[in-house]
Amino acid sequence: MPASLPRPQYVPVPEAFISALAWKILDVDALENETGSHSDVPMVREPNGKPIGLLYRTGGGSSRVITIKQTLPSGERLSEFKKALSLSGLHIHGSEALLAEAILNSLDGVRVEKSASQPASPLTPSIALLQNMRGVSGVKGPPDVAAIVESLYARGAGSQPESLSASRLWLKAANRRMDVDPLLRALDTAVDRSLLGSRRKDTAQIDAEQESGALGSGDYTGTPFDWFAVVWNRLTSDAWVQALPARVWVDWATTVLRLATGMSFLWECAWNEEFARGVLREGTATWSSIRDGVPAVLPWRSSRAGKVALDVAPQLISKVHRSERIRVLLGDWQKDHDALDSTFESTLSDMRADAAFRLQLTDALGSERQTNSGKNLWEAIKYALKTRETSAAQADYYGLLRTNGRYLSVEPGTEWIAVVASLACENPGGFTDVGRLMSDLRSLGMRPDLPDLIGLLERAGLARGSADADQGVVIESAF
Repeated sequence: MPASLPRPQYVPVPEAFISALAWKILDVDALENETGSHSDVPMVREPNGKPIGLLYRTGGGSSRVITIKQTLPSGERLSEFKKALSLSGLHIHGSEALLAEAILNSLDGVRVEKSASQPASPLTPSIALLQNMRGVSGVKGPPDVAAIVESLYARGAGSQPESLSASRLWLKAANRRMDVDPLLRALDTAVDRSLLGSRRKDTAQIDAEQESGALGSGDYTGTPFDWFAVVWNRLTSDAWVQALPARVWVDWATTVLRLATGMSFLWECAWNEEFARGVLREGTATWSSIRDGVPAVLPWRSSRAGKVALDVAPQLISKVHRSERIRVLLGDWQKDHDALDSTFESTLSDMRADAAFRLQLTDALGSERQTNSGKNLWEAIKYALKTRETSAAQADYYGLLRTNGRYLSVEPGTEWIAVVASLACENPGGFTDVGRLMSDLRSLGMRPDLPDLIGLLERAGLARGSADADQGVVIESAF
C-alpha cells in the first residue's frame, strides 16, 4: 500500500514553493539559532522563543501568534545593502540609492489582490530565503511544503540511485543560472552579505532517499508523479536553465510545482476511491489494475459547454471529501491490523475479508458528509491550480483554473499552455506534437477536447502546420 502524501494546506503565493525548497536544502542554522534582539536582524525565532515569519514586503501586517519581519531593507540595513552591491561589483554613475531601489523593486513577486504583503521572486538561493512559510502564511505551524514536493518527486522518480531530490535539483539549477549570469551572482552575494544577517552555506550532498522520505510502493508510471519527475529533471537541466531568462525560469518552475501539487492530490483522491471500490469488488485486483482504473481527475470539458457544465467545483469538492473519509478509514485499518508494511495484495485480501470494514467503505463512498481535513485539502488543491487575483503590475498568468463569478472552470492561460507544451519537448528550441502533449496531459489526469487544445496552442503561437493534422500538429517550444 502507498503511504498517504503529507497533508497540505493552502499556499498563499506561488513563490512560496521555491522558498520552501530553499529553506530545506540550504544551511540556515545561523538564522535558525540567531537570538539577537535587534529588530532588523532577519532571525526566525525571538529571544523568548516566539517564531518569526519572514516576508519581503509585509505591508504593515501583523499576527498574534508569530512576529512578522520584513526583509526588504530600510535604514541601516538599506545602507549595508548599498555597500554590498558595490562590493559585489554593481555600480552605476550617479546615485547608489537609485540603483538599490531599482534592484529591490525588480525583486517583487506576485501580489495577491486585496493583500498589502508581497513576496520576493526567488531568482537566486539567497533571495529565496527572504521569505519563509510562516511569513507567507501568517501561521505558527505552516505546512511542510518542501516535504510535500519531495514526496511527489520521489514517487515519480522511483528508486533510481542517480536521482537527486527535487530541492537538490532546484539548487543545482539556481547555481548554474548564476554561473552564466554574473549580475545574478553579484545580487545573490549582496543579499547574502547584507539582508540575511549571516552568510548562508550550501549543504553537503544528502542521500536522495533521506531527503525524499519513505516511498509509496508501486509503479507510478502515467500519473502526475511521473510527469513531475520527468519535467522537473528536464527544467532543472543545464540546457533549459541556460535557455530561459531568469525570471521566466522561476515562473515556469513555480508553475510546474503548483501543477504537480494540485494534480497529484487530485490523483490521490481518485486513487483512494478506486481502491475502496476494488476492496468491494470481486475478482483479481493488482496495483497496476487499480492505478489504471483511476479516471481523469480533472474534468476538462469542451469550451462549447455552458457555464454550469464547465463548473468543476461541485464534482471536485465531493471527490475530495469522499477521499478524505476513505483515507482515514484505510489508515486506521492498517494501524489497527499492524499492516502498514504489508504487501498490496495481502492488505487488499484482508480488507476484503473484513465485513465490518467493507460496510464502512460503502458508507464512505455514498456519504456527502464534509470533513475539516477535506476543506483544507480542497483549499490547497484549488489555490495551487487557480489563477490568482493579483494586481496588474505583478499578475499571475500561470493558472489552470479560473473563477467566473461563482463558477470554477478549466481555463488555462496562454503562459500556462506555453509551459506545459514546451516542456513536452526534450530540449529548448525543440519540437514535439500534439499526441505527445496529450499523453502528458493524460498523465496529469486531464483529457481535453482536441480542438480546444489545438486552439490554445495556436493562440500561444506554438502550433506548426495545419489543424487538420489533429494529434500530428507540430509544437515548437516557446524557448
